[in-house]
Amino acid sequence: MESVKRLLEEWVEQGLIPGAALRVVNRRGLLFACDVGRTSLPDGQPVTPDTLFDLASLTKVTATLPAVLLLLQEGRLALDDPVGCFFPDCPADKRDITIEQLLTHTAGLAADTEKRRRDAHIPLPETLYALPLLHPPGERVVYSDLGMIWLGLLVEKLTGEPLDRYVKRRLFDPLGMRHTCFRPDRKIFRNIASTEWCRLTNGFLTGEVHDEKAYAMGGVAGHAGLFATADDLCRYAMMWLGSDPAPITPKWREQAVRCRTEGKGGARGLGWEVNCAGERLSCGSGFSRNSFGHTGFTGTSMWIDPERGWAVIFLTNAVHLGRDHALRRLRPILHDAVTARLMPDLT
Repeated sequence: MESVKRLLEEWVEQGLIPGAALRVVNRRGLLFACDVGRTSLPDGQPVTPDTLFDLASLTKVTATLPAVLLLLQEGRLALDDPVGCFFPDCPADKRDITIEQLLTHTAGLAADTEKRRRDAHIPLPETLYALPLLHPPGERVVYSDLGMIWLGLLVEKLTGEPLDRYVKRRLFDPLGMRHTCFRPDRKIFRNIASTEWCRLTNGFLTGEVHDEKAYAMGGVAGHAGLFATADDLCRYAMMWLGSDPAPITPKWREQAVRCRTEGKGGARGLGWEVNCAGERLSCGSGFSRNSFGHTGFTGTSMWIDPERGWAVIFLTNAVHLGRDHALRRLRPILHDAVTARLMPDLT
């Protein structure tokens, strides 16, 4: 794996990424770890195992998805439940959207709000109610932040707890994910990767969520806002590979990673993107067709392959360089470099 580390170091030297944390695990533990680069440029702290990264949309599958799965396995929720049962003031066009459709991005909701501003006020759930549907629920996949925001609100309604408190108590603490949180306290977490330049603060965002909607919602949202270290995400990925402890039962883990959107314009399980459509995804070509994963806009990704028994966590703060960064091109290269070195171990 030294060649993989050199590859990451070259990307840092070439100015393609500021820094990165890479972890490769199987269900028994860590296979490879490396940390390269800095938390900000030009003179930030070195990236270390303690570095917190803004996970962006990894929040969807690391916080909101498991929270919903816990409610499903406890029988407090069903996949075919319509949201109108829980939000009686929901308008007629959205009343029959199901929990499964929200999780599979087939609810017909728009991808985003019309305007994204950090200083905006986002009244919820009224904003979700007001936006028109793009298509009838269940018809096709449109990746949507709004559906996951709605699920976050639903978790809070059913549990009587804020989303951040519920997932900490039910998931992060049992798994030993001690550095995973929303709204990190910079007095406690002193090594946080900076994301984008913010004109409102005239500085780089460090410890404040990058996503505008999540920030406007107070930093805790179903689609974004979570911060974590790469080592904490190893613990989470190992649960999906079958290790203990496992707050989510095998039944619901299996339900979540089965493709449910065949013929609808995208391969989606519950929350996860699934690697069964024969397309070249961010995981490259070395993951099996039973693998699943997700990416985050700031430069994060997690891909899990239960068939081959490994997971790759790749965290960067590429958006620190601006939104037109190279990570979409680099992610498959990185994953192919990792899996090329894992393949011989399978024989």
